Amino acid sequence: MYSLSNLAGETLTFNQPSLVKREFELETSKGVLATMVFPKLFSSRVVVEGFDGKWEFKSLSIWQRELGIFKLGYQMPLAKYLSNFWRTKGTIELPKGARLNCQAGRFKKPFEVYSSKEKLLLSYSNKFAIKGRTSVTIVERSEIIDNYPWIVLLGWYVVLMNRKGRARAAG
Repeated sequence: MYSLSNLAGETLTFNQPSLVKREFELETSKGVLATMVFPKLFSSRVVVEGFDGKWEFKSLSIWQRELGIFKLGYQMPLAKYLSNFWRTKGTIELPKGARLNCQAGRFKKPFEVYSSKEKLLLSYSNKFAIKGRTSVTIVERSEIIDNYPWIVLLGWYVVLMNRKGRARAAG
């Protein structure tokens, strides 16, 4: 299994190869690490593949403030992401009671993921780009990120959904 902690300090890039398709790739200077695909056009459900696994992120409630993270093909979520009403803060609830705290940046502030001890683990740039190119930096080595590598893609998914929500509110 690939250890993401080896990439601590390196900036990874989320890239959308085609403007027509809702598909994204997590890239390093050495190549593609993982992919994220929206199977249906207007769906918020996404399938993530990489790091020797496949997962599915989808809304658990009608208000879309609670996301479930599922191993692809399973009915019970292995983890959850819960956000507050304004979507400025969130919590990733992992198996065995582990939790990560998130700060959802607005405008130019980054989206950040913290350990339960308030150490910054991941930082996502919040710059809008035409082709969906955004970067994430793995700030701190963490066993949690190594055990649950989909967390890196979950953060990007939350950034995308927040942008979609802002666009809907503005339009």
